[in-house]
Amino acid sequence: MRSFSGSLYFALFLMILVSQGCGLQQLMADKETIVKILSSGRLIQCSSAIDILLLLDGSHSIGKGSFERSKHFAAKLCDILDINPDRIRIGVIQFSSKPKVEFGLEAYPTREETKEAIKKIFFRGGGTEIGRAIKYVLLKGFHGGREDALKIIVILTDGKSQDNATVPLMSAKNSGMTIFAVGVKHPEWKELASLASMPSEMHVFYAEHYDDAVNGLYTTLTQSTVCSDVHPACKLVSRFCQRTTVNAEKKYLGNHICWKGKNDRTNWHGKPMATFCPLYMSLDFFHPFSWKRTYSQIHIRCYRTLCPDPCDSAPCHNGGTCVAETVDEYSCLCPLGYGGDKHCTGSRYLMSAGITDCSVNLMFLVDGSWNMGLEGFLQAKGFAKRLLQSIMTSSTKLLVGFAQYSDNVRIEIGMGQYRDFNDLLKAIDGIAFNGGNTFTGKALRYVAENGFGEGSRMDVPHVLVVFSNSKSDDSVILPAQHTKEKELFILSVGKKQIINQLNNIVGDVQLSFAYNESYELYSNVLELSSKICGINAPGCFSKPLDLVFTVDASGNVGRQNFRQIKGFVRNIISHFDIDKDLTQVAMVIYSNKPRTLFNLDSFDSEGKIKRAISSGPFLDGHAHIGKALKYILEDTLAIQKGARPGIHKVVVMITDGQSSDDVVPEAEQLRQNGIAVFVLGVADAQTTPLLRIAGSHKFIIPLRSYQDLKHYEIKLVRRICEVPAM
Repeated sequence: MRSFSGSLYFALFLMILVSQGCGLQQLMADKETIVKILSSGRLIQCSSAIDILLLLDGSHSIGKGSFERSKHFAAKLCDILDINPDRIRIGVIQFSSKPKVEFGLEAYPTREETKEAIKKIFFRGGGTEIGRAIKYVLLKGFHGGREDALKIIVILTDGKSQDNATVPLMSAKNSGMTIFAVGVKHPEWKELASLASMPSEMHVFYAEHYDDAVNGLYTTLTQSTVCSDVHPACKLVSRFCQRTTVNAEKKYLGNHICWKGKNDRTNWHGKPMATFCPLYMSLDFFHPFSWKRTYSQIHIRCYRTLCPDPCDSAPCHNGGTCVAETVDEYSCLCPLGYGGDKHCTGSRYLMSAGITDCSVNLMFLVDGSWNMGLEGFLQAKGFAKRLLQSIMTSSTKLLVGFAQYSDNVRIEIGMGQYRDFNDLLKAIDGIAFNGGNTFTGKALRYVAENGFGEGSRMDVPHVLVVFSNSKSDDSVILPAQHTKEKELFILSVGKKQIINQLNNIVGDVQLSFAYNESYELYSNVLELSSKICGINAPGCFSKPLDLVFTVDASGNVGRQNFRQIKGFVRNIISHFDIDKDLTQVAMVIYSNKPRTLFNLDSFDSEGKIKRAISSGPFLDGHAHIGKALKYILEDTLAIQKGARPGIHKVVVMITDGQSSDDVVPEAEQLRQNGIAVFVLGVADAQTTPLLRIAGSHKFIIPLRSYQDLKHYEIKLVRRICEVPAM
C-alpha cells in the first residue's frame, strides 16, 4: 500500500513475523501480503443471516489485560459484519467457573450499539470451564436467536480448560453449530484445534493479530458460502503458518541440603532433621525460583482473502498521498497547490465545490510555547501555508494575519500586511519559534482586542484559527466567550490529547479539528477551507438541507453496479457542508423492503458518512420502490430521526425504474409534503416510470450506464442546490 511509509511497512511486517516466545501465530508471507491481509480485514463486508455467539474467557488464567484484548477483537469482528435484526445478530457469554450471559442476540440491533455493549463488559475471573459453557449453550440455546439462522460460536480462550469439553463440543458440532477458536495470551494450539470445527486450520486464529484473525474468520465464512458479498477482484490465498505455544516450568538445578521439621503421628513438633531438597534457580529474595520457558511449534497452512489495493496504480499525481477507503475506492491527500479533482491534477477543491471567492479577514493564532515545541510549531506553519493555498487560488479578497503566543502574544504579520501571496508565504516561513509558557486564554483575549485592528475590513467576517498542541496554563473558557462576543468566528486545530480544550475554545465540536498523525492533520485542510469560506457563501454551503439518498440494492441492479452507486454517493457527499445546522444526510437502501443505513442525525462529519456508505450491504431480491418512498416519508424524514421542521428536504433516488409495487401514491405524498424527489434513471430505465416518481422532467437525470454516474456529480449537486423549496 503506497500510503504507508517504509517504517510502517516494516512495523507491520515485524508484528506478525517476529515476537518469538509470545505464543503467537507467525504468518510466513512477504510484507506486501501482510499489508494486504490487514487492509482486506478492514475493507470487506460480510452480510448473511447468522446468529453469532461470542464466548469470552474471563478466567484468572487469561487475566484482565488479555480479556480486554479479547473484547477489542470482538469489536473488530463487528466491523465486518452486517449487524441488524434481519441479518446478523451478536450475543456474548463470559465464562470462567460458570457462564454468564452478558447480552442476548436480540439485545442490540446495530453495529455501534453492539460494540458499545462489548466495551462495557467487565472481567469476572475464576476457573476455566469451557465444557460447562458449551453445555450451557446446548441447554439454554442461542438466547434471542432465530430458528432458521445459521448458528456460529466463537470461543476466545487460551485453550486450557479445567473440565472435559469433548462431549459437549461434539454435541454442538453434530447439531449444526460452527465453532471457531481464537487464541488469547499464550494459546495451547492443539487444545484450540480440538475445540474448533474441522478443518481446524480454517477455524483457529490468534486474537493478538486482530486484522489477520478477522480476515481468516471472514475467509472461512466465504469459503463455506455463508457470506456471499465478496468483491470479484479479491482472491483466496494460502501461506504457511507457524503456531508457537509457550510452556513455563521451574528450572531445576539439582538438590541441596535443607532442614525439615520432624513429623510423626504422635509428635507434631519434633526436632528438625537434615535432608535433600530440590534446588531451583534463584532470582532474588522475593522470587526464589525462575521459570524455564519451553516452546512447541506447529506448522500448518493458513488461508486468507487478499484484495487489490486501489493505490497500487499510483492514482494521485503531483506528490499526492493515496489512502485506500475500500477495495476499489481511494482518496488523495493533495500537496500544496493542487487538489481540484480526485487525483490532485487540477485547481483547488473550493472552486469545484462552488465557492469562487473567500471574502474574510483571517488571523492565525499559533502556540509558540516550549510545550508546543519547535517541531509542532513548524508543523503549524506548514498547515497554515497549505490552508492558505487552498483558499488563495480561488480568491483575491482574503486578508491574512499571523500571531504567535506563549507568555505573551506577538503579531508576526499584521492583517492584510502582505497582498502578494508568495510574499505572504515567505513571511510565514521567516517567523521564528519563541518558546515560553502556554497562556492560550490570555492570547485569545489579546487577539480579540488587537488582532483585527488596522488593515481589517468591517464588512466581511473575522475568522480566527487557533493552533495548539499543548494544555493551557490558564483557563480558555471565559476568554473564548469574550472572543465570540467580539463576533469572531473561531476554529481550533490541535492534537487529540487536548480535544476538550479545543472544544472549549470554539464551543462547538463541529469547529474543532483534532489529529494524531500528520496525514490526519492535512486531511482536514479541505473541510477547514470550506468552513472558513462558507460563512457567507451562496449555494448549499450556506443553506440548511435535509438530504436523503435512496439506493436500489435489489437483484435488478446487481452487486457490481451497487458498488458503483455507493462510490458515486460518497463523491456527492464531498460537495456539501456536513453540519447539524447546515446539511444533514441520510441513506436508505431497498429491495423487498427498505432499510436505513444511517439517519439524518447519525453522523456529523463527511468521513463518518463515507465509511457508513462503504459498509452498506447488497440485499438482492426484488425492488419495491413504493415501499421505500413510504418508508422515507414516515420514518427517515420523521423528526425523531433527525429531520428538522421548516428545513428544505430533498430525496435522491438511484434506480433503473423497475418496481414490483405501485410508486405513484407514495411519490405524490412526498411532493405534497414539500419534498423534492430527484431520480437518476440508469441503463434501460423508461421515462414514464421515472416521471411517476419524480413528478417532473426537471427532477429526472437519465444515464446510459452505472459507469457514467461519475460524469453527473456536479450536475446533480447544482440541481439540488438550485431547486426552490416546494
